[in-house]
Amino acid sequence: MKRRGYMHILPSLILLSLFSLYGCAGSADVSRDDSRTVAAEKQNIQKAEPEPAEPSIQKENGSDTPDTYEMDQVKYDETKKDLAVLVEEINLIIADKNYDRWLTHLTKDYIEYYSDPETLHELSQSPLMIKYNIKLRTLRDYFSYVVVASRKDVRIDNIKPLSENKVKAHMMVNNEPIVVYTLEKVDERWKITK
Repeated sequence: MKRRGYMHILPSLILLSLFSLYGCAGSADVSRDDSRTVAAEKQNIQKAEPEPAEPSIQKENGSDTPDTYEMDQVKYDETKKDLAVLVEEINLIIADKNYDRWLTHLTKDYIEYYSDPETLHELSQSPLMIKYNIKLRTLRDYFSYVVVASRKDVRIDNIKPLSENKVKAHMMVNNEPIVVYTLEKVDERWKITK
């Protein structure tokens, strides 16, 4: 049986690793569904090696986050529902490894930041990138080695409005809000932004 390379390893392992890195996996308040998911992911850990993950999935903290924008409940619910549908669509695009369609869901700022050679070099210095000798040189590399590995199974559990047209999307892991995307409305369309 031919051994698969690091590109074919289960992306859920990455999220579990990131959540463990940020101290989320050890919480005692795990729901029954989360327990089954964690148990399944632990089984996958034994079968697969870790692969590179997107460093921008992070625990929410107030130090680098702008003040929350006050959004009425109707607008909040509508925005959260729209973004949940969008993230499901983006998950499918990422699972299909469809780089060109993924690009259509990004702001210009995001594309410029993750195309910058200095940013890519810095991301290439992460321990997993070094371990697998991966050098990110293009936005396509970032998509292939980082986004595909860490983002195809995210969901939106709540949002934190930053302005009328910008929000942070969170996924709850063991009762901790993990930022999975920052999204901005550009020309009446939500896109992933920096």
